[in-house]
Amino acid sequence: MMPMTLPNGTGMRARHFTPMVVALALVGTALVAHTVGKWMTYTSQPSSWTQSPERVPVSIGAIAQSIPANMMRHSDERAGAGAVETLHLAVLWPSLEGYTQANARSFADPGDRSAVMSLALRADAGGLDTNERFERVWMSLSAGEAFPGPEGLALLPLAGDGLAGTDFVAHARDGGKLFAARCFTPRDQALAANCERTVRTGTGLMATYRFRQVHLADWRAMDGAIARLVASFAP
Repeated sequence: MMPMTLPNGTGMRARHFTPMVVALALVGTALVAHTVGKWMTYTSQPSSWTQSPERVPVSIGAIAQSIPANMMRHSDERAGAGAVETLHLAVLWPSLEGYTQANARSFADPGDRSAVMSLALRADAGGLDTNERFERVWMSLSAGEAFPGPEGLALLPLAGDGLAGTDFVAHARDGGKLFAARCFTPRDQALAANCERTVRTGTGLMATYRFRQVHLADWRAMDGAIARLVASFAP
């Protein structure tokens, strides 16, 4: 896990927000705590992957894509069954390579320094991306002042009971452009510490990518790399 120390959530609720917004935000915190153990569990099952780089035609909503089979996590999606609401992919960071026999060990790595980055693509239906959610909700639900993080990031702790772990938002601006990723450090040392970010790709799709906290140091390169990868899926 990343060498950082953050305080446990205080459970404080921000003022000036409607009960509904606060409730939704706290539900989101609980959801992160509940699902963190499931993030990237597919890394322990390399036999479910294919080495084939052959492109598979698939539609995400109404948007046609052509995806290398060895980046696709689910065999039913690799079958090219047609339209899906969400497409589940995984690549290695920072190479953005799909699964091969040569890198099978990296794809099976469940550790805190795992290079596996998961990527979920869905049609942009107008929901909030991570930057918008940070500015509209999370900034007002902090549990204290931000702490310094890697490569100029600030780590803003979010309110919560702290029983499952520490929930925080890593954020910074680069040339005026905001980067924000929601992260969770579990108390259970057997679980990995992960971060998640949702962005609009400019192709009519929204991409949610998840990665180990150790890779936060590469935050300046991530959005551009993901955008280029998604652009390469155009048929």
